[in-house]
Amino acid sequence: MEHEMPAAHAQAGSQIAAAVDAISHDGGQLAAAAVAAGQPGRQAMRWTSVMSSFVLRRFCLLISTGVRTDKGFKEVHLNQVARDLKEFSGNEVTGQQVYNHLHKWRQRWTRVSKLRDLSGSLWDEDNFMITLEEEHYKGHVKAHPKDADLLNKPIENYQYMEVIFGTECATGKFAMGSSEALGSPSDFAESSLKHLEDDIGKLFEEVGKKQEGGGGGSGSGSLAGNKRKRSSLSDEDITIMTSMAAAVNNVADAIRETKAQDEHPDLYEAVMFMPGFSEEALIVAYSHLLDNRAQGGAFVKMNESHRVLWLKTFLAKHYSP
Repeated sequence: MEHEMPAAHAQAGSQIAAAVDAISHDGGQLAAAAVAAGQPGRQAMRWTSVMSSFVLRRFCLLISTGVRTDKGFKEVHLNQVARDLKEFSGNEVTGQQVYNHLHKWRQRWTRVSKLRDLSGSLWDEDNFMITLEEEHYKGHVKAHPKDADLLNKPIENYQYMEVIFGTECATGKFAMGSSEALGSPSDFAESSLKHLEDDIGKLFEEVGKKQEGGGGGSGSGSLAGNKRKRSSLSDEDITIMTSMAAAVNNVADAIRETKAQDEHPDLYEAVMFMPGFSEEALIVAYSHLLDNRAQGGAFVKMNESHRVLWLKTFLAKHYSP
């Protein structure tokens, strides 16, 4: 028995050594497995403002290439941003951590959008700042202390948030909450129009059924009943309903055309490949031109010297490195 104990210890020691080798070889997978099993794993990510700006800027670039789907960003792109951030900061980052951080900025954008609609608030376009008069500000911050970081001071990464989440501004039952998937809301507008078109179609069908109904009688009584039912829909009613259907179709066509022409096909290359400017400065200019289609189209048509002049003028006013 005394001779068997050292052998057992030796076997246990070799198993521990093998486990240590496995951890050093593939620590990421083992840490993920530990978290999934409810065991302590990777420590919570500590995000700096520089890291946040880097990640948001990368997502803006991804959007400009058209890779975002209606359901949001694919896992491959989240992992791509995580790898880029690892190279930039030297920290171990997963795609899930990047997704979670993006979701926090999505919630922040929701707060910004609500504060911009606050009664008495003003929007400073030059400094990307929501302003309130002093007394209003004091009263609001006293009631809502967490809003202090978004009022009467420039909003951090506002332009990046606008590019990533800005198209999600909707109202009523089609408004997207901060807990929903990070996707494109353009389909919501089309969906609402489709429901309206269906409602109008059902209305016509119901009227037609009412006109055809009540034909079971005979003689003059039945004829008089049919006349009364036909007269329940006047020419004026028909005109109004027809106009409603035409208006809905026109709006639907306009939204589909707008969706298809959101950006000039050559805008990204025209802006992002300009020499002499940092990538961050160019994405700021690109974000602005995306929001202003007329300026974006004009920029594409400029020669290179005019583009340089426009960028220098715009960035001097709207960008500070």
